[in-house]
Amino acid sequence: MVLQRDQSLPIWGQTDAGEKISVRFADQIKTTTADATGKWKVTLTALPASAEPRSLTVTAEENVPGAVENRKLTNILVGEVWLAAGQSNMEFPLARELHAAQEIPSAKNSRIRLLNLAFAGQYFFNKPFGTNEFARMTPEGFFWGDWKNDAPTTARDFSAIAYYFSREIQQDQQVPVGIIHCAVGGSPTEAWIRRQALACAPDLQSLVRGNWLTNPALDDWCRQRGHENLDAALTAGRAVPGDDLGPNHHFKPGFLWDAGPGRIAPFALRGVLWYQGESNSLEERRVQQHGKLFPLLVRDWRAAWSAELPFLFCQLASIQTNGYKSAFWPAFRDQQRKFAETLPHLGMAVTSDHGLPNDVHPREKREIGRRLALVARAQVYAENVEFSGPRPLAAMARGAEVEIIFSHGVGLATSDGLGVNGFELAGDDGIFYPATTKLTGETVLLSAVAVPSPRKVRYGWQPFSAGNLVNHARLPASTFEIPVISKQP
Repeated sequence: MVLQRDQSLPIWGQTDAGEKISVRFADQIKTTTADATGKWKVTLTALPASAEPRSLTVTAEENVPGAVENRKLTNILVGEVWLAAGQSNMEFPLARELHAAQEIPSAKNSRIRLLNLAFAGQYFFNKPFGTNEFARMTPEGFFWGDWKNDAPTTARDFSAIAYYFSREIQQDQQVPVGIIHCAVGGSPTEAWIRRQALACAPDLQSLVRGNWLTNPALDDWCRQRGHENLDAALTAGRAVPGDDLGPNHHFKPGFLWDAGPGRIAPFALRGVLWYQGESNSLEERRVQQHGKLFPLLVRDWRAAWSAELPFLFCQLASIQTNGYKSAFWPAFRDQQRKFAETLPHLGMAVTSDHGLPNDVHPREKREIGRRLALVARAQVYAENVEFSGPRPLAAMARGAEVEIIFSHGVGLATSDGLGVNGFELAGDDGIFYPATTKLTGETVLLSAVAVPSPRKVRYGWQPFSAGNLVNHARLPASTFEIPVISKQP
């Protein structure tokens, strides 16, 4: 495995009550005594990065005189550790990625370590769970996996985005990198938040009231999948693990927190990679609800780690509405943009330019992993690199024209070398019309004959975005909508 450099390192476990515990690693020895329930924890002093494989030994002096029990972990490095979570676009494996044939054979970096957590019900879609799935449908049994060296046989099944990110960071920082991957396809945001946190949030309490399978506050599609997986067993009277919120399932509010991050914390991390939102964007009310859910998730995870963990996340990609409920994706992407620009220690990678018209799982993940790594290099590792596409600062009226000023706007251009697409203007009636666009340095000038007095401007406001604005680093602008203000004299 990899332990996080330059941070205190909690090491914890379970033994018999009252036993004396010693932990040895890197010339450190820490001791403690297990409490009345057998739980124990020590904290190793922060260590610098090291690519030297070392061993960690835990010794328990048992309550029987002279009896000693040891546990030994080997091949441990010290470097950067990131946790990757979310739903299927984060889970999407390297084996299915666009560049897999080229990349998998070269997966042989001895300084990258991968912890790929498989889960109960993985790849069970609209079919009933079986005996094995129900046996593991508990917080303690849901995820399983072991740390592995980077190799073609291990990388192929790992998250493509997380893998590409780890490779970029390892090459940039020149230290070992460990990635813990626990994404769950289809999972909604509320499944990744502590039940208690949801219950204490006035606008979100309804998510944890009564049986989740019949709770109208949740998404219809999520409850449908729950019924498809669980109903046969429930109808047959089989014992299904659960509680007062209903049977356990990876879409149940709070369950994935209990099974994943809640069990990983407080393992020392540098930060979190997050790609999720599709399951919270299918209804307008759910988009609005997500505006409260995601900030709560970030606060809740940071509280569990007692640290301001950086959260680097992927904005939703583009997809048409044919066969998919993506009508509210522009608003969702704009919401994500605002998160990245207003919440502390958050960073966003735009993905709309790599979406597919009829597939919610775009195969191009290498570029997305690279963009997340650029965000990390700039915002976490304090490097002077461009990490964002053009960001709108203000839209100012100049008669019938609108001038948009951007940050990260050096070298404004189009990704395809053609005219600028995706800008629209609206007047007092709120009806948007396509705008004629001119690029002038780090600003954009807009006009529309049908809108003599512009009040709002938006960009890329289609489920399958037509926007093609980029900066000198070829990083794309996000979907956005902002008001037009009067230009100051």
